[in-house]
Amino acid sequence: MRLVLDSSVLIAAVKPSEPGHAASVDLLSRLRCAIASSEATAFAPPELWLEVHVVEQRLAASGRGVAGVAMSGLRVELVAPADLDELTAFLALLTRRMRGRRPFANATDLAYLWAASSVDATVVTLDEGLLRYHGVVCDVTRPGHVRLG
Repeated sequence: MRLVLDSSVLIAAVKPSEPGHAASVDLLSRLRCAIASSEATAFAPPELWLEVHVVEQRLAASGRGVAGVAMSGLRVELVAPADLDELTAFLALLTRRMRGRRPFANATDLAYLWAASSVDATVVTLDEGLLRYHGVVCDVTRPGHVRLG
């Protein structure tokens, strides 16, 4: 199985008060095992590290968390576009498939959709806006819906 992890899953895993915390912790535990046994591969755009880092630093500074925990022991392959033409082609595909609906939630969501589309993977997220893009250029699902092993 090929998955693109959205930052919302990793952030929920380190914040017990977040909706989706238990499902995210469970998924990440199962995913670490699946990656170790070569049953799954995790991908992400570079934005993942930045988003998770910022949240973990804030939690650590407030005494409500520890920095570096979310990504600990999790092998995630970075996905980055080779050139502008690759992004332009993706945006054209997204626009066609949206059939006149507003095609862009925000730039960060587009980075995750592009990453999943480019490696033929499913985006795993808790973000309601991103979930609305299911099936447009890739599959998009919640942590509790991922079946591993």
